[in-house]
Amino acid sequence: RKREKRERKRERVVYSPPPLIRLLFSFCFPSFEEEEEKLKFELSVVDVTEREREREYARERSMSWFVGSVVESDSSAAQWTVTLYVSTALFMTSALALWLKYSSNAKNGSHYGDKGGRANGTANGDAEPPKTVVSVLFGTQTGTAERFANQLSEEITEKYGKSGVAARALDVETYDHKTKLVKEDLAIFCVATYGDGEPTDSALSFTEWLEKLVKKSDTDGSEPLKDLRYGVFALGNKQYEHFCACGKLVDKQLKALGANKIIERGEGDDDANIEDDFAAWKEMLWVELDALEGFKAEKANGYANGHHVPITPIVPVKEEYDVEEVKSSSSVADPWAHGSQAATATTPLKAMVMERKELHTKASERSCIHAEIDISGTGITYDTGDHVGVYASNPPELVSLALKRLGYDGKKVVKLSTKLGSKLPNSMFEGKALAIRDILSHFLDLQSPPRKDSLAAMADCAKDPKEKQRLEYLVSKVGKEEYRTYVLDDLRSLLEIMEDFPSVQPSLGVFAARIAPKLQPRFYSISSSPLVHPNRIHITCSVVEGKSPTGRDHKGVAGTWFSRCNQGVSQVAIFVRKSNFKLPKAVETPLILVGPGTGFAPFRGFLQERTAQVSMGESKHGECHLYFGCRNKSKDFIYEDEIQSFKEKSVISHLEIAFSRDQARKVYVQDKLKKNGKVIYDLLFGECDPQATLYVCGDAKAMARDVNKALHEIIQYYGSHSSGEAELMIKNLQQGGRYLRDIW
Repeated sequence: RKREKRERKRERVVYSPPPLIRLLFSFCFPSFEEEEEKLKFELSVVDVTEREREREYARERSMSWFVGSVVESDSSAAQWTVTLYVSTALFMTSALALWLKYSSNAKNGSHYGDKGGRANGTANGDAEPPKTVVSVLFGTQTGTAERFANQLSEEITEKYGKSGVAARALDVETYDHKTKLVKEDLAIFCVATYGDGEPTDSALSFTEWLEKLVKKSDTDGSEPLKDLRYGVFALGNKQYEHFCACGKLVDKQLKALGANKIIERGEGDDDANIEDDFAAWKEMLWVELDALEGFKAEKANGYANGHHVPITPIVPVKEEYDVEEVKSSSSVADPWAHGSQAATATTPLKAMVMERKELHTKASERSCIHAEIDISGTGITYDTGDHVGVYASNPPELVSLALKRLGYDGKKVVKLSTKLGSKLPNSMFEGKALAIRDILSHFLDLQSPPRKDSLAAMADCAKDPKEKQRLEYLVSKVGKEEYRTYVLDDLRSLLEIMEDFPSVQPSLGVFAARIAPKLQPRFYSISSSPLVHPNRIHITCSVVEGKSPTGRDHKGVAGTWFSRCNQGVSQVAIFVRKSNFKLPKAVETPLILVGPGTGFAPFRGFLQERTAQVSMGESKHGECHLYFGCRNKSKDFIYEDEIQSFKEKSVISHLEIAFSRDQARKVYVQDKLKKNGKVIYDLLFGECDPQATLYVCGDAKAMARDVNKALHEIIQYYGSHSSGEAELMIKNLQQGGRYLRDIW
């Protein structure tokens, strides 16, 4: 008997259902696995005849939590198996029937209507309206288009949210337009224009992609965006020749691709009051959206949408930043530390200013700075004609005034992090332990006239009822003229207005999120060539200082920073933006360079590059005609020695300088162009091969327009062409890349 016991096999018997059935029950009944684990049955030292009986018992126990009394404890394995499989079959059959039913209804539109919320033209009043997503896409350069897009998306969601409509603001630079745009139902575009009618950096790839689709559509007649409904609000400045050019282009491209416009294009003029332009366009947009099925507006103050209320209601400002005080001073972060990322507009890198010098003489009442920034070891590279973006800091005395007015301790170290659900765009100071003074110095704009949304946030923070009422009035429609005269015409800074409303005491989180706009980078045409200075970027920067209409001492951010920086000590955050303002690939192409004042900056790089090419054995350079201008030869003739040296080395073949105030009658570069009109016409349109390329750099509001007008006159007079023909010839020059402008 002892021997038989030793020979008996030891075995652990645990019943588990077949894999498919086990998976099904685990999905439908989350507690299945837990109950199964509890009911595992272990057999120990049983003979073969007992083992089978215990297996059956284990099966019954392991499923008893589910079947209850359906399976008795003494039922056979066969009975249990039949019951289990029949139940499973019935369950799966029912699930299949339900799926087929609702799948059929969806196809017929009885439960899920079409884009308009109707099925086959019949309203379905019993079903919930479909979830409609409105994409508000923005292409921005200075942040205004992004701000408008965020405002619009929030307002659409607020007005139509209960009818199932939600809006989202998206940057076209990161938006997957190649796959997503064709699937959109409704898209609103807020698009800014940069420079000489060009798309912003963020919108460039989007517009290029649309243009490729348009060319394809012209060939095969396709309309890939025929199901898209859209609207466009274009941002620009009427002082520039190509007002709202990018917005107009996007509108034209979308229409060509079959998209359906729900509202006429809006145009905002930043030289006047772009806030009111946007508000007026939104009034028309609400009317059009109200007419769309699925867009049922909420009522506000007795008016549908609230967009007929004369005084704009002030929305309570929420705390959108968590402000954490950091006790340890050793935890203070570098404001411009971004890890190992490349230098971009959102991740600029610090670089040392190695040289700084004044370019005007002591007799000048103005200032112009030449600065050289060391980029060795940063990974930053550039090409001749590119732009450098500079994140300079606010004047220290201005920051001190702001800290005093706001009641903040500038030495206190805090960490600002966006709250969950906040729609604030990312800021470079987020998540970093920084002194409050550093946040105000490097990241917040304290001098620009505040926009209406900033005043609205101030109104919500005002403790004095009279101050609150006045701020609300300035934001309202009826206060439109008051806002224009008090804020825009008088160029009142944010800090000035806060001084006028002392009861406004915002928290740091509210001030950084809703009141103070973000400090934007200042762009400069690089005034050097990498062939000569591969490890340095040269900047030519006018210093802007003067009295505002209110008597305030206004100091430009970047110019005054360069004027006070210490060479070999001071560092500034920068990045490089690529430009199309390039020398022709064929070095024998004649050049006509028109650049008064700091407009000479990129041409200095051009001339350095040509000098370097000559030293490397290149001898086929075409003629180079430089038209430079300034006020007085004895005061502001910048880079005089270098220009004369370029002329002596024949890098400049023809030099014309307009000293506008050295004689009774003012003379400008456009006058010098007209004086040499025959030469200009022959270089651009004559029989020379190749024909010349014309470059213009500098002020857009006056100089660039006057030069363009002079070119019209030259073509008409020396070519005997009509005004219309001259316009067409200039347009052909631009489209052919032979008339390039870098203007601001």
